[in-house]
Amino acid sequence: MAAVCGSDDSEISTALAFGEAEECTQNAKTREDTIVKISDCLSEQVPEIDDWVAYVDLKSDGQAYLYQTYDLETEEVYKDGAGSEYLGEYYSVHVSEMWEDHSVSWSTFYVSVNFDKVLWKDMVGLADSEFEVYTFIRGVEKFVVLSKP
Repeated sequence: MAAVCGSDDSEISTALAFGEAEECTQNAKTREDTIVKISDCLSEQVPEIDDWVAYVDLKSDGQAYLYQTYDLETEEVYKDGAGSEYLGEYYSVHVSEMWEDHSVSWSTFYVSVNFDKVLWKDMVGLADSEFEVYTFIRGVEKFVVLSKP
């Protein structure tokens, strides 16, 4: 870096700032790529979400829309809570109905870090259980039919 920046402190600061900006740009690109992969996997394995988009628009007269929030920090997922069967590292995606003054949570999905599996989080859980249940969506262990709202 000294050969590029020279010995002047302002040149060094400029080079460092440029390096940080370039790193930020790379990080943003990586985040964007990850979101696209998560979204593509979810759309492929849970095509019902496209129907939900149209449903919310129709039923709300265009006043609401379906919104997906992506958590890019992966988390360990266990079948029935910590201590049970380990299912792997997943990104979470929260699907909500967004209105001007409030939102309504619809579902939470987990997309594997390899972008090949989707889990659906059963928000209700098992009767008399403190555990949250995760179910594979398509063709892995179980097939869950998600009813259209």
